Amino acid sequence: MRRRITQAAVFLALIAILAGCQISSPMVPPNKISLKPFLSLIVGETETLKPEVEPATASVEDLEWKSDDPSIATVDSSGKVTAIAAGDTVITVATQYGLKAECDVNVATVSVRDVTLDKTSLTLKESQMYTLVATVLPSYATNKNVTWSTSNASVVKLVKNDAGKEDGTIFANATGTADITVTTVDGNKTATCKVTVEP
Repeated sequence: MRRRITQAAVFLALIAILAGCQISSPMVPPNKISLKPFLSLIVGETETLKPEVEPATASVEDLEWKSDDPSIATVDSSGKVTAIAAGDTVITVATQYGLKAECDVNVATVSVRDVTLDKTSLTLKESQMYTLVATVLPSYATNKNVTWSTSNASVVKLVKNDAGKEDGTIFANATGTADITVTTVDGNKTATCKVTVEP
């Protein structure tokens, strides 16, 4: 009788142990990985590539991403592509099983179409200052840098900011008139404000 109780106790203990064990599913390796074949971006844009594997139940870990030319576009460990400069490159993803997939990336720039100033004419008193505001169009142009010039610095001169750059701030130096012109680095588009300085 005691032996039967002991066997029953052992049996129940085994059941308890088995009940507490979790049987993990076996890893299913992929037999194929793919990316969208082509990606077009504008400088500054980002997009995350999503790899697809077959079969759908396959497990992939530790994906390795690489850009053939990081000066054109970079890619991080999550597949996020960032457009750096105009040109073409290839983004590659590789699995721990040696499978690879590629995406051709083209990065383009957006040219400047126009530039405007908040004032086309302006009257100042001597020793007054004013900051002209330039708007480069379209707003998503790749290179929105501009340069400033004055037709008569003895009347109206350009003032540099704390960074040592001209930003459209002008100083009325003496009575007279002068044209302040802003010019885009991309496309040489211009806009002008005629400034009149009064005593």
